[in-house]
Amino acid sequence: MAHQLGVTLDTIYNMSNKEYMGWIKYFNERPYGWRDDHRSAILAQTTYQGTKPLKVNELFPSLKVMRDNDTQKDLKLEAGFNKLKSIAKRSD
Repeated sequence: MAHQLGVTLDTIYNMSNKEYMGWIKYFNERPYGWRDDHRSAILAQTTYQGTKPLKVNELFPSLKVMRDNDTQKDLKLEAGFNKLKSIAKRSD
């Protein structure tokens, strides 16, 4: 984590628990190397000449993690909207 943040281990050790857990959450959602994988995926997609679609999420595991996290967020958002709709219907 210290390498990714560009700080010393002493800085990590002196972080508050809240800040440390925030960084853990961030790195779970945005795995190490995802930017490099994203750039490589763009290059692969623009130069790919195959007959089947290129599945970059299978080539780069960090991008798959990010896609899965986005899918889970979309499902939670949809569930929240459905709940609000049902509440609005009841109040009519």
